[in-house]
Amino acid sequence: MSANRTPTESFVDLLIVGAGPAGLMLALWASKFDMKIRIVDDKSARVRTGHADGMHSRTIEIFQSFGIARDFISRAYHINEICKWNPKPSNEDEIERTETVLAQPQHLSRFPQSALNQGAIEQILEDKITSEGKIRVERNTIPVELRLEETEACSDDQEAEQGSYPIHVTLRNIGEDGRASTPAAAPSDEIVRARYVVGCDGAHSWVRRMVNMTTEGQKTDTHFGVMDIIPLTDFPDIRKSCVIHSKNGSVMTVPREDRLVRLYVQLGETAWDSDLVRPVEVTPEMILEHAQRIFHPYTLNFGICDWHSMYTVAQRLAPRFDYKNRIFLAGDAVHTHSPALGQGMNVSMQDAFNLGWKLGSVITRVMKPEVLSTYNDERRPIALALINLDKEMTKFYSNGPSRQSRDYQTFRDRFAGFVSGTAVCYAPSALVADTSEQSLAANIQLGQRFPSHKVVCSAEANPIHLSDVMLSNGAWRILTFAGDIESPSQLERVQQLGAYLESLKKQYSSPEHTTMEVFLVHSGTRHFNILDLHPVYHPWDDRLGWDYWKVFSDDLQDFEPGQSSPYEKYGIDKQQGCIIILRPDQHVSYIGTMDNFVDVSRFFNSALIRNAVIAEPDT
Repeated sequence: MSANRTPTESFVDLLIVGAGPAGLMLALWASKFDMKIRIVDDKSARVRTGHADGMHSRTIEIFQSFGIARDFISRAYHINEICKWNPKPSNEDEIERTETVLAQPQHLSRFPQSALNQGAIEQILEDKITSEGKIRVERNTIPVELRLEETEACSDDQEAEQGSYPIHVTLRNIGEDGRASTPAAAPSDEIVRARYVVGCDGAHSWVRRMVNMTTEGQKTDTHFGVMDIIPLTDFPDIRKSCVIHSKNGSVMTVPREDRLVRLYVQLGETAWDSDLVRPVEVTPEMILEHAQRIFHPYTLNFGICDWHSMYTVAQRLAPRFDYKNRIFLAGDAVHTHSPALGQGMNVSMQDAFNLGWKLGSVITRVMKPEVLSTYNDERRPIALALINLDKEMTKFYSNGPSRQSRDYQTFRDRFAGFVSGTAVCYAPSALVADTSEQSLAANIQLGQRFPSHKVVCSAEANPIHLSDVMLSNGAWRILTFAGDIESPSQLERVQQLGAYLESLKKQYSSPEHTTMEVFLVHSGTRHFNILDLHPVYHPWDDRLGWDYWKVFSDDLQDFEPGQSSPYEKYGIDKQQGCIIILRPDQHVSYIGTMDNFVDVSRFFNSALIRNAVIAEPDT
């Protein structure tokens, strides 16, 4: 093959570089949209053992929105309690249990904190992507050149903006040994012209380097060994997550599936020079030796070590998460930190979850391209907050017994919401309205993810979690909390709102997928005939008939006595009611009265693209 062979050329809407958890999450989102996607990875296979293993509540909620939470929950180990161990006051050479706390306050989410190896998580994600039939991971493939055509990328014409392919990426297939072929022997080179590129390619991100972006931060002198073992021990809490402080250092334990337990073992401060001692030179026996001193008077050994490594604590953050709103970075490519909080994989996937629907909506001409800037504006502050908290937690683990270690419940409560992912809150933008009336739903936080609560399907009399009918498919949700629809005056308000919402849906409808879905939650009896409502609340399909799964009652008492009403849960007045608009990622975008059509129209017009000029109802 001649060295000057012309590579083949192809076109793609979205190219994802890296098929770890972040890349796979992004590919899963992208598969929900009618567009062409490719995902490449330099490895020959997914991770098999070790690496990240913690799954927090918000991540499992996201899995639930894709219909795959059960696949994870059935295989994962569920962490319900955390035991705190400190030195005995009477003999500081030995440790004792000083506190047992809930791993997570129950009000935060219905899903518990769990642990499952990264390889299994990647496999479940990849299997789901494959089942969609649109994408497959292209392994043993690396990008070797990236070029952004500035004139195309910066076009002011919307049609040109949507139709251009300004990013040129040369892909090359590599052998199983991971070495790229020379140009003269690279007949598989291909130039991919892409509308958008996302680098999910780890801490040493090639994509980040290609846009001349560096991460900022520093490496510390704190070193931890990590290993997954089947422990041989008389330590009584080995099958619970533990935080152990001793005079000889600290250990954090995480029970795992298949009898495994992960140990994060403090190796020392400055005693281990990470520039001299490489992770590959650290053996399980070296880590065990440190752990045995910390566990005293309990014994610890192992017969099976599934995986081990060493890390030096470092926190680094990129100045931006995008380059000119065309090339994006997610996960370790833009933020790195210690595993002390079990956040690396979770926050990485949540980055991709935030970005995926935005890219899909822009590429399919549902949303305006400028809203892509909200990805950096929303996710970088989360990464910065995580790094600051990680610094605090690193000190907590490495500085020995302290006031916080002896009052662990109070210490942990400070950051439980953030760690679970449920307290993440996005600031006002084109996607979070600043005109919202927060008082109408006092317990719903604008910008946060919408907390699920049980309701009763009016047509079927079946209790169901509200979030279970709002799957991740790219649709915006308009939740109408209608109050008592058996009241003639309230029913009239609901019907007028229905006529407006029908007009709104038509203005922003997309032939590729559903742009908006309307749900109604009422506080009247379930004897009300939902077909008397405006059809927007029970849409008709010529093949499937009426949609009976959009109207719900708050009456749970017949099925779960003592269960609170969603109106009480959300702080909504049953007489006044309200509407709540959710973005496709289930974060709250708008809260308003049932008759404020002007603000609703203004909000959607700021972010979405109208496809027709339709007169709006009188306001």
